[in-house]
Amino acid sequence: MSFMGINKPELADVSIDGALYRPKLLLIYNYCGVGYTDHTGKFQRKLNEHFFLTDPEVLIWTHFPYCEMESNYSRWQLLDKPLKLDEFNALPKVTPFFFEYNLRIRSRPQNPVVFRFQTELKLTAHKPTRYKYKLYSVEDRENGALNNYVFCQLKEDRLLGSFAICPPTEGMYYFKVYARPEWQMYEDTTLKNVAIFLLECLKAKKHINPYPLHDVPWGPGQSFFDFKMKLINQVGPVIVTWGGKRKLVLETASVMLITQQLFDSNGKEMDTRGIISREDSDTRISFTITPPRIGYYKFLIFGIPKPKLKGKWRLPLLASFLIDCKLTKNPSDDDPYNSNNKKETKKKKMRIPTVR
Repeated sequence: MSFMGINKPELADVSIDGALYRPKLLLIYNYCGVGYTDHTGKFQRKLNEHFFLTDPEVLIWTHFPYCEMESNYSRWQLLDKPLKLDEFNALPKVTPFFFEYNLRIRSRPQNPVVFRFQTELKLTAHKPTRYKYKLYSVEDRENGALNNYVFCQLKEDRLLGSFAICPPTEGMYYFKVYARPEWQMYEDTTLKNVAIFLLECLKAKKHINPYPLHDVPWGPGQSFFDFKMKLINQVGPVIVTWGGKRKLVLETASVMLITQQLFDSNGKEMDTRGIISREDSDTRISFTITPPRIGYYKFLIFGIPKPKLKGKWRLPLLASFLIDCKLTKNPSDDDPYNSNNKKETKKKKMRIPTVR
């Protein structure tokens, strides 16, 4: 028996008693379990336990059993509904870490992912997960030069990673995703490659504005929830302004030591004086944002509960917001999103002249 794209593999199936004493077949794939072939074609020995006692539903993502001498070779997939070759080829490339971190692809599997203007890829996890990514042309070496054409955020109680991709030009691209569960980030901050998607953009938007570069998903981070903070008047990581002032209110469980940074769309840090003002009152922190011009801005908030001792403290990132300023007005104008702050205007009676 052989597998598509693999030379001289050795496969064995093992029957064990599963839950409720139902017999279950698991696979042992010796070739990939003991090493891999590097870019020079040389075999490198390295133990990979992912390929020992692997579920057939998992192994089918990376290996397709095939035998020219047997007509019913699909039975070796050990699946209730075996995949056809075109269905197997439509699956994106995933790594053993994809299954180790209990990730799943929410969007419909395609290879390549064909779209016009923009597409969204979704990954789900059992627990909040940190993501990074790289977007680059298939004609280039791996790099992150186009990462600012991707908007990543966490949805559905931070269990769904959403990647909105809007390439600047038509063509073929690779989209490489790295991940690690947040609870593991305290021990090791290295993110592992979990999946690679092939993208085909048939038509790109004209005059597209790239996002500010950002290394982590937009929105509140893990520290934000560890410190039991809440967003009061904001839903999602995008703060849209149509001119005037825009308020962002946070609620904290205790008095916080807070600092903030603001960057323009090119990643240049800006002086926040006259742009962002802050008001602290017990367990509430209010930011008043007045963008100076139309465009994107990256707003970062750092902080920790206020220490009892004096000293130097490293403040973790609490949240990151994309400020999307679509219009600029007089800075003294009221925030159109806060209806409570709008001044009541008296209705003037219209005087109708008498017609003689």
